[in-house]
Formats: sequence, C-alpha cells, structure tokens
Amino acid sequence: MIWDETSKRCLVVDPGMCTDWEWERVHRFLQYNELTPDAVLITHNHSDHVMGTGYLTKEYKDLPVYGSMEDQNHLPPIELQNRFFGIDAIVHYAPITRNLMEGDTFYFPLEAKEGVKQHKIEVLDCPGHSHHGLCFYFPEDKMIFSGDVLFYCSIGRSDFGPAMGGNGPLLVNSIVQKLLVLPAETKVYPGHGPMTTIETEETYNPYL
Repeated sequence: MIWDETSKRCLVVDPGMCTDWEWERVHRFLQYNELTPDAVLITHNHSDHVMGTGYLTKEYKDLPVYGSMEDQNHLPPIELQNRFFGIDAIVHYAPITRNLMEGDTFYFPLEAKEGVKQHKIEVLDCPGHSHHGLCFYFPEDKMIFSGDVLFYCSIGRSDFGPAMGGNGPLLVNSIVQKLLVLPAETKVYPGHGPMTTIETEETYNPYL
C-alpha cells in the first residue's frame, strides 16, 4: 500500500486477503490513518494477489481495479487456481475494470488538486511468472512494485506451467531488459518478502 499524507488518498497493491479477519486488519489500518483508496493495483492475476479485491470494491463503491485484462482472461478461474496452489479459502474477488499495458502512464493521486503533488507511475509488463506481470514504477520517487517478477536475491517461479503463464527464460529476459536498466538506487517492493534495490539484485541475484 502507498499513501499520500496531504490528500489522504492511497493505492492498494495486490490485495490477497482471504478471510474476514485479514480484511478487518486492512480496513482498520485505512480507518485509523483516515485513508481512502484511489484504486486497486494488480500486478498479476494469480489468486494469492487478487482474492481480496471484492472486500475493497464492496466497501468503497466505484473503486477502480487496475491491471492486465489479458492476464486475467488467460488464467484459470480464481477458485481453480486456489485448488492448484492448495489454498483453502473463500474468494472475495472483483475483476479488473481498467486495462493496463506496457508503456501506460498514470498519476497518483488520480485527481489533481491544488497543493497536492501527483506521482507519476509507469507500467512495465514483465511476463514469465504470469502471462503479464505488471510492475508499477514511480520514476520520480525511484521505487517500483515488482509483484512476483523480482524478489530479494530471487525471481518469480516459472514452474507452474504455461496455463499459469510460467516461462523461465522469458521472465529473466523481462527482468534484465526492463528492471535492471532502472537507476541502481531504485527501491524494489516485491509481492513477497523484504524490500531490495536494483543495485543489490544486479550485483547479488544468482538467477540473473
């Protein structure tokens, strides 16, 4: 999650909540900090990253869900994915409402207001873990949300098979061509695990 203290708007990235208890923790955080979501950002449509979208769209009416509709349409249904991953959970899923592709740009907060800085967000499409793994790059802030594309000294799994979008060589190529060319000091926030930097991954990642 990323938020702006001036406007009290936020973006929720990959809401994977699968129980009411998990949703309540997120909801209490939003309420305590007086934050209102501008949008939900989906890096890829594997079930552990999208199961909680419905909680948010139910609570916040007309909340847009940004992501790759092509990834959404080419993956198995979320319930079937849960069985594949061995996840026993009720799905609270809402589909993508705004399609994003490589090269798209948008700004946060979504609405321009006097006295509130808008942060530029660039969309990078890095397939290989899923059919379309979107990374959300904030060039002015030198940070990126990498989903399951790039982790601390690791990369996303590509052994789930073609139906789930797995392709190892394609994933490595995506990372090398689109992520490692970013400024070395760029902070990387993965879908799982600790934050890292582009410099760290270029220097120490054994998969690259």
